[in-house]
Amino acid sequence: MAYTHEPDIKKGGKPEGKFQKAIEGEINKMLAQKKSDGSLIEYFILENFGLDLAVFTRFDNHIAIRFFELKAFVGSRQRGVGFGNQRGQGSQVDLLLLENRQLSLADNFVRWILVDGTKPKGADRFAIFDNKQAKNAAMGGVSKGKQNNLRVNNLMRNAITWDKLSKKLECFLTA
Repeated sequence: MAYTHEPDIKKGGKPEGKFQKAIEGEINKMLAQKKSDGSLIEYFILENFGLDLAVFTRFDNHIAIRFFELKAFVGSRQRGVGFGNQRGQGSQVDLLLLENRQLSLADNFVRWILVDGTKPKGADRFAIFDNKQAKNAAMGGVSKGKQNNLRVNNLMRNAITWDKLSKKLECFLTA
């Protein structure tokens, strides 16, 4: 069961910003509960710290940092959602241009999360994936000098509900 209600993400009104607030709220509630029950010592979240969210945690036996890049598909771009800027610049592009062994290292710390806002609340409309999956889903590959886009249908093959996303977030944050 998720810690917060599933967000209503749809076209208009900055869907990606709304999605970011929803994910941040879910993480905050989750980690506040862990802090309250004593399994987490301290945590904080920074927005736009390289990627959309950076989560710093201190548990009894380890300290960790996790990064999240959040994307909302609402049908504005046919079958795709952009990352980086129109000139092919940005930390997301730089990240996905790393060599495979470096990308594998980054997979320990980074997750991408996509919501398909064209599907109704309660549906399997969320995808959580690593950098290699993001790179493989890039239309025409990742490169500087162009607008880069993720193929939504490629990433939504294993779409999950909000509750299942919450569980996957919890596993990633506490690993």
